Amino acid sequence: MIKHIFADMDGTLLDTRGYLSDTNRWSICLSDIPVTLASARSPFEMSPILNTLQLKTPQIAFNGNLIFTQNDFGIQVIEKHILATETVSEILAYISSNFPSVSLSWYSLAHWYIKKQDKAVFVQKALTGAEPRIKDFDGNSEIYKIMLMTFDPEELLHIQSSLDALNIPEIQLTRSTVHTLEVTSNKRTKADAAQTILKEKNLNFEEAAAIGDGHNDIPLLKVAGLSIAVDNAHTEVKRYVKMIVGKNTDHGVTEALSAIREINEQVIL
Repeated sequence: MIKHIFADMDGTLLDTRGYLSDTNRWSICLSDIPVTLASARSPFEMSPILNTLQLKTPQIAFNGNLIFTQNDFGIQVIEKHILATETVSEILAYISSNFPSVSLSWYSLAHWYIKKQDKAVFVQKALTGAEPRIKDFDGNSEIYKIMLMTFDPEELLHIQSSLDALNIPEIQLTRSTVHTLEVTSNKRTKADAAQTILKEKNLNFEEAAAIGDGHNDIPLLKVAGLSIAVDNAHTEVKRYVKMIVGKNTDHGVTEALSAIREINEQVIL
């Protein structure tokens, strides 16, 4: 029996413009199985979708480094893992100096900060509906994620290899889309956060389903009892799943939830 579902947002639940279809919306709202969104996004970028879906279950942000619940009064943090202040300063200074054309962002619990407005920022604003603040990093905020964006895939690979070569302790580099590289704490992945949620409910991974499309979903897809990829997922991601459903633009999540329901019904029979 599948007793909990973890679903990625961008590229999986949401379409290419960041919109939630009515079909996917109702499939989740009417699901009799609890659903957790497991995202690279910040909680404030997840908030409008959570409100629409009326999800009260624990949610996963920042690629597993924040577990929280959302209610009418805001969010309640269950578990968090932030980047060290000196690490944030070092990475921001390094990227600004060596890759000045790259779009550079960093995220606290409640705010999105940027160095300057650029094309990538406008794309991210359109995708998430969030509004950034132009501000130098002053070390006064707890930072969960640094995000680098460029529309040059080769440059992004070069940046990733350059950051790897710095051997900065306690960070992980994650590609959630073809245009973004995200730096978070290496304390948690989406799989680690999911395990925390399942343990609280006395469940194990065999009783969980995971739906995703990106490289940052692989740790969770590898351990979930039922691993599902939408058809637009990266080829590498598809190697780790037991089922492939329709694209994110073709209501793949709805198809996945329908398959899960049928599987559970067969178990009951």
